[in-house]
Amino acid sequence: MIFCTSVCTNHLALAKVLAQSIKKHMPKSKIIVCLIEKDFPDWQGDYSIFDEIVLAKDMGFANYEQIIFKYSQYETAGASKGQLFQYVFKNYPIENHVVYLDADTQVFGPFTEVEEALRSHSIVLTPHLLDPTHDHSYLFGEFALLNSGIYNTGFIALKRSRESQDLLDWLCTRLEHHCFHDPVRGLFNEQKWFDLVPVFFDHVLTLKHPGYNVAYWNVFERNFTRSSSCYMVNGTSFRLFHFSGLDYIKDTLYLLNNETTVHGMRIIDEYKRLINENGHQELVNKNWSYHCFDNGQWITDKIRTIYRNNPLAQSELVNPFSENRRIFKNYQK
Repeated sequence: MIFCTSVCTNHLALAKVLAQSIKKHMPKSKIIVCLIEKDFPDWQGDYSIFDEIVLAKDMGFANYEQIIFKYSQYETAGASKGQLFQYVFKNYPIENHVVYLDADTQVFGPFTEVEEALRSHSIVLTPHLLDPTHDHSYLFGEFALLNSGIYNTGFIALKRSRESQDLLDWLCTRLEHHCFHDPVRGLFNEQKWFDLVPVFFDHVLTLKHPGYNVAYWNVFERNFTRSSSCYMVNGTSFRLFHFSGLDYIKDTLYLLNNETTVHGMRIIDEYKRLINENGHQELVNKNWSYHCFDNGQWITDKIRTIYRNNPLAQSELVNPFSENRRIFKNYQK
């Protein structure tokens, strides 16, 4: 099994902790990192835990600068996922099982269930929630999913197959132009597109295992216990914690006020210790290189919006990063 993630420099410490946890529980696995920067930064620290680091622009995108100029840093990470899968399948031909994980995740056990699922399915996804809530105080979670999507795309597992290739061809086309956070248009970056995957493609499995993709949005339905030296979730194996919204997870755990709260606090505190040991405090404030034109001028959200909404600008500005702010006034509607 091969793992991949997409990350900017400011989250490299998170990717290191993810890679360390994968190697701990699945030591034969490879970890490929897509770095979404103009160039490799001046490295500080040891990144040998990664089997490969590839710049996003070198993965095979057509007109990469035109694609990425439309997107924010967060949106670009989502827009890169389809092409990252394409790159891994192409460059690692002996690997048949590829798993994408968001960088802000930590693995706590071998992905036995995923390996088993990929024997009979080509596409494996995990839902945000597993069951309907009977407590109206948690109904906000179901409402949220109507906007953000059924599946959390911090985890995607694919088997090399015709179905997966069809999915990636479709997904890359959609994400090239439509990976925005735009609730009015029904978009939540790349995530809402995955609601269509079980309809459009065959051999898709929704993995309803409580040990995968535990996060703040579902911790209320995941009961943590501790057995000897390992954690259990709903009485079964704990595999993956997704630390999205890290600064707010404890607020959710406090609301539970039970054994899950105690164990969850410990897991979060240990994760914070690990990312800081790997240089997170030094990296987290690093500016994204695609925030600026090549001349160093800052690219505002207004400029990105002008480019995004003006087909003439997209056709005439082959590499918008090589331009400057003044040129975009010509394309304002």
